Amino acid sequence: MTPSQRIIDSKAKQAALEHLLAQPGFRASPRNKKFLRFVVEESLAGRGDRLKAYTIAVDVFSRGVNFDGMLDPVVRIEAGRLRQALASYYAEPGRSDPVRISLPRGGYEPLFELSDAPGSVSVPDVPDEAEAGVASPDPLAPALTGTLGHARAVGPRTRRRWQLAVLAIGLIATVATGFAMLKKAPEEGEGQAAIVLVAQTQPLSHDPPTMALGHSLTVALPAAISRFEGLSVIAGRPDQRDQDLIASTIGREAPSRRVYLVTASVRAEANGARAFWELSDARNQAILWSGSTDTPFARNTTNSAEDEIAAKIAGTIADRRGVIMSFERKALQIPPPPGYACVTRARTFSSNLTDALRAEAMACLEKTVAQIPDYVDAWALLAYVYADESRSRSTQPDVAKAALDKAQAAAARAGVLAPYSSLMHLVTSVVAYQAGDIARFEAAGKRAIAINPGDPGLQVVFANRLFAAGRYDEAVPILKGAIGLRPAPVPMDQMTLIMDHYRRKDYDAALTAISTINMPNFYYYWVLVAAINGQLGRQEQAVDAVKNLLNLRPNYGAGMRMDFRNRRLQDDFAEHVADGLRKAGLDAL
Repeated sequence: MTPSQRIIDSKAKQAALEHLLAQPGFRASPRNKKFLRFVVEESLAGRGDRLKAYTIAVDVFSRGVNFDGMLDPVVRIEAGRLRQALASYYAEPGRSDPVRISLPRGGYEPLFELSDAPGSVSVPDVPDEAEAGVASPDPLAPALTGTLGHARAVGPRTRRRWQLAVLAIGLIATVATGFAMLKKAPEEGEGQAAIVLVAQTQPLSHDPPTMALGHSLTVALPAAISRFEGLSVIAGRPDQRDQDLIASTIGREAPSRRVYLVTASVRAEANGARAFWELSDARNQAILWSGSTDTPFARNTTNSAEDEIAAKIAGTIADRRGVIMSFERKALQIPPPPGYACVTRARTFSSNLTDALRAEAMACLEKTVAQIPDYVDAWALLAYVYADESRSRSTQPDVAKAALDKAQAAAARAGVLAPYSSLMHLVTSVVAYQAGDIARFEAAGKRAIAINPGDPGLQVVFANRLFAAGRYDEAVPILKGAIGLRPAPVPMDQMTLIMDHYRRKDYDAALTAISTINMPNFYYYWVLVAAINGQLGRQEQAVDAVKNLLNLRPNYGAGMRMDFRNRRLQDDFAEHVADGLRKAGLDAL
């Protein structure tokens, strides 16, 4: 339980419930308001352990004592709708409410969190490491002391937040000034994400399990897709025909804005469920991609069958290396103009930035935030690029420090704009790691993954840095699991696994693994190729790798230790790699 939860007493929680239910902006159905009141009052009465699907179905939705959640998904469906209603309310009309109520996925006990006081402006802070495992709907809720309405004490962390706020303001001013001549009114549709319409799932038969699965997947699928950044996801109302949803969306959007349609059908079988899905262009009905997925039924797991199906489809469609982004990238002008095109391209190569790509991304993203100051994804990716610039300038400490300051300011700006964004938390984690704040790195990284556990990219970035920090036994399983979730192989994912083979002196396995990828423009690839071949006595290949390394990083041997230190890699690992480089013929000091 976080500090912000502990200070909210029962009276304040009950008052928050009554306030919420009285608000016209809280657009929940009467039975979902009854649902919310029931779970809150049961929790306040100390009966949170009673809040199971069966109890709610019987006491709230008047189901009989023979209720079976596998056949009747009413609780899961209504819980999904209630979560959406709560998220919509706190995103706009209720954003200044002092206490927020949510219903975390995986259970039905409500969560209460304090928000900042109405009208306050602050840079989000990440809770201490002890809180990192809490999957809160307000992922960076500030740690408060005292009681509701009391002033916060100003300590070192608070002062640091204000320092970052000043940096953020300075960065905004600098970027805006530098690109003032470029600023213009965005064209219609500029800077807008592609739209993904999600049709209602069609049951392939009329038996009760299939019908129930179809209803619940209709709720689960748009929710899973919406957890991925960079897309605008729209699901129709229960009483709205899919054709009407498509027509109304296309009718109000600019012709230049791409609109995708996801359709799915499902069938419950003896031991599991099979789902079929298609991705099409909603404007011309052209089928762009299709697939199927099989999921076994399991009664004693956290995730239901519909959640498993939704996660698989969403990952294939909405991951930054998934189907939609591949089509979006094909339509890009290179180099891309500022705005959505720039951000889409930056998503593509953020995990493997060469010097040239980093310079391109930095310039384009700076122009984007100058033209569209509230474009949170642009700020987040800019922070990532600045952090990578800091990491890559180990031989220029002043340049590295200036880039890190910019990264912290850009990440802080993204946090103000989107405190619930998994991308923002990922970038906060990356920047904190580069700054040497391991507790903050770990807390923010875990929060990013908790917000969207279906995004393997978040896990890869987190695991890579966890490995560099020396947490090898934790990092490698996370990384292997994430790689298994990727819709397509990503060469960069293998680098840390190759490093692990090398660390364990399994040089043959390291050579086999690195032979499956080719990253000739990435200097660190050649560092590993040279070190591995040096250890194996493959002198010709080692010398060739050193030559390629020095073409990208002249005099690398003299700065190798500083480079590894700037990447936060462990000293014993650095010495191990230096030994391999020396055997390859490079004088690594």
